[in-house]
Amino acid sequence: MKNGPKTVLVVDDEEGVREVVSEAISSMGFMVHRAESGEKALDMMSEKRIDMVITDVKMEGMDGVALARRLRDRFPKLPLALMTAYPSDMLEQMLQEKKVDYLLEKPFLMKDLEGLVLNLTE
Repeated sequence: MKNGPKTVLVVDDEEGVREVVSEAISSMGFMVHRAESGEKALDMMSEKRIDMVITDVKMEGMDGVALARRLRDRFPKLPLALMTAYPSDMLEQMLQEKKVDYLLEKPFLMKDLEGLVLNLTE
């Protein structure tokens, strides 16, 4: 069994979103790491123990979909959620195919974010 608080990685290229989401998760007693790109998130995954990843879909460089696919290949059981203001059939299909565990539509309520983190880190 892993010791210490569970760790969530928040990936978003918008600093304000990254901070708000991180603060909400941190206030629940989780350790939070932040990455501003898919590339930095992959680097962090090699360096730190991460129990869950929440990533935005629309980002410069490697987007959240590409990141999710790479993470799922490397860490098949890692809880993974996508945040998006632009839901699509392709994202819904990823959810149905279990490429991601949750699709969180922006804007979202903090209670929805908290519920998904608690549910996916159990």
